[in-house]
Amino acid sequence: MPKLVKTATEFELSPTLGMNEEVKRQRGAGKQVMHMGFGEGPFPVPERLKKALGENVHRKEYLPTVGMEQLRTVVADYYKKKIGLDTDKFDVIVASGSKLILYALQMAVEGDLLMPVPSWVSYAPQAKMLNTKVIKVPTTLDDKGFHIDPTQLRALIKSSRKEGLNPSKIILNYPSNPTGLTIPENELKEIARVCVEEDILIISDEIYGFVSFDNKYRSIAHYAPTHTAVTSGLSKHLSLGGWRVGVGFIPKAVTGLQQLLSNISSETWSCVPAPIQQAVVAAYEGHADVEQHIQQCSDIHSLMNKYIAKGLRDLGVKAPEPQGAFYNYPDFDAHRADLAKFGVKTSKELSEMLLKNYALATLPGTAFGAAPDVLTLRLSGCDYDGAAALKAYQSGEKLDEAFINKNAPRVKASIETFGQFLKDAKQAKAA
Repeated sequence: MPKLVKTATEFELSPTLGMNEEVKRQRGAGKQVMHMGFGEGPFPVPERLKKALGENVHRKEYLPTVGMEQLRTVVADYYKKKIGLDTDKFDVIVASGSKLILYALQMAVEGDLLMPVPSWVSYAPQAKMLNTKVIKVPTTLDDKGFHIDPTQLRALIKSSRKEGLNPSKIILNYPSNPTGLTIPENELKEIARVCVEEDILIISDEIYGFVSFDNKYRSIAHYAPTHTAVTSGLSKHLSLGGWRVGVGFIPKAVTGLQQLLSNISSETWSCVPAPIQQAVVAAYEGHADVEQHIQQCSDIHSLMNKYIAKGLRDLGVKAPEPQGAFYNYPDFDAHRADLAKFGVKTSKELSEMLLKNYALATLPGTAFGAAPDVLTLRLSGCDYDGAAALKAYQSGEKLDEAFINKNAPRVKASIETFGQFLKDAKQAKAA
């Protein structure tokens, strides 16, 4: 029989996608499951974009591998006006999701990957697929954000080089999946300085940039335009994950990088489907109705995830206040003794027990690079009817706990379930 390549046996189905499929399977079998295991935006497609897609459904031609010129131009203009990015210093690429741009960038730049921990589930597997070493970068999480100490980062780069490794690229994600936290602006400046001086390419995963709860879009590309490639797309702030549209800003200062990415595209995904590319032009033209939709969805994301954090803190769980994205990354260490006597000593055991015994789907911290005994979970606050919630908000309903009780009962039930779980663990200790 054919022998599989070694890297194919070193990782499994993406934990996020795997958990989503498992929840769908259980719900399809009639089981009531609370779903905090997958970050899929729940909101409907804006009418303008539905109309644009319908008008272009007849398009069937191949388009340029880096994306059609009209779309790349409107994307560049949008980021220049919206966040003040000097897009003249970048080339734009359009791909079938930002995940492919992340992978292509890892493929295109030789050397080893610096990866903050925790990080999104796909960064490390992509590196393994490319036979690239992963160098874990320590972080600190608190109510002020997601922190990477620039002095420690420089020291790690230098020590890794002394050990024979070749750190050449770092992936940053902010607001962050899994933490829901962002990197403070002043710290982005310092990280940028270190990366420029050490000649490290920054791959800045800004897919949640427009889901920032203080309405400030942060980009390290402002501070290191020669050393930063930005990836983003429509899957988060417009709930269009299934459309598979990713955009990237590729630094012109890295000679040949855009052409190499085009070459990689030509041998893999070829191009984003023509009807989709034509339709999403409207998403980047700055129309007032689309921009209002983005803001309203972000407001609801803020409510849901801050509610989850408060509910967990009320249960004695460490849960920093979310600053963006769809997530919480709570630490159950304060309950470690109770959980141990309840048969839970790792984040994987914690996640498995919640799903099996409490019908609550979560993801363990190990999926995001944490050590097994670190009792963290990644929780997504998207398990509600987004169309109904958006309509309620637009009709004037106040974004408060009553809104959640009415429009997101499974989110409320999830917190109540955590409460019951921790109560059961405490009683197990007493027994």
